[in-house]
Amino acid sequence: MFSSPGRILAAIAAATVLHLSPAARAAEAGEGILLLAHGAHAHHGHGHHAPPSVWNANVEQLARALDTGRPTEVAFGMADPTTIQAAVDRLEGRGVKEIAVVPLFVSSHSPIIGNSRYILGLQPELAKTTRLRHLDRVSSAAKFRFAGAMDAHPLVSETLLERARAVTDDPAKTTVVLIAHGPNDEGENRLWLRDMEVHAGFLRERGGFRSVDVLTHRNDAPPPVKAEARAAFRERVAEAGRTGTVVVVPVLLSAGGIEAQLQADLEGLAYRFAQPLMPHPNIGRWVEAQAAALFGHGDQNP
Repeated sequence: MFSSPGRILAAIAAATVLHLSPAARAAEAGEGILLLAHGAHAHHGHGHHAPPSVWNANVEQLARALDTGRPTEVAFGMADPTTIQAAVDRLEGRGVKEIAVVPLFVSSHSPIIGNSRYILGLQPELAKTTRLRHLDRVSSAAKFRFAGAMDAHPLVSETLLERARAVTDDPAKTTVVLIAHGPNDEGENRLWLRDMEVHAGFLRERGGFRSVDVLTHRNDAPPPVKAEARAAFRERVAEAGRTGTVVVVPVLLSAGGIEAQLQADLEGLAYRFAQPLMPHPNIGRWVEAQAAALFGHGDQNP
């Protein structure tokens, strides 16, 4: 029995798709990933720290790795319509019609997230806690699906545990201090600390540390709020250091940010400083999991 020409062509097409790379298959399906990342453009703070290009380089390296699975582009900036539009244009130029937007941010509780959603047409108004009054919106025919930030995700908890373990010889005599950038708004700060407490619980359970504390640096908050946060950070590290080892774990995406300011706040104190989250394979796994959930189960906007 002879097959019709139509069936033969369909069979050839199906066989071709099977032999495509994962990225090519995702492109055939019209799926792609847009990474939103703060980016680092200038030195700030005092003391020794990685140059700001390290931050961007880590994100770009992550994007290249993800690009082997799905077309992936990066938009640097804090809800910057220009860089977001350019990244969307690049994805559409690669045949992408559905875009999983994954914010490479520690917390969803930030005006950056709401403003990014507004730029992409996913919410009608700017973030409630933003000081901005206007942002341009992206022009695109693509369908956007927006993931949450890292928040209390277990892959992030695992990474923080690994970072802490790497710089202590005796967990039972070690106090771990998780310190994040933190937002300006008090309500959002409580939500940051709530998620960080989930990470702390994981470290307490799995790491066997003497104690695990969570703090935010409030680096961009009004001067009195910032001063209070920095004083609390120094006081906690000083107190813990009197009776044991202190490990400071920065809940930061990458080196090249505020870690120099964190270390300057602790000048003269005894402590060990762990690596930030990137580079680490768990961050790629987290992005892939976020994208897969969005494409597999519909729009799961936070």
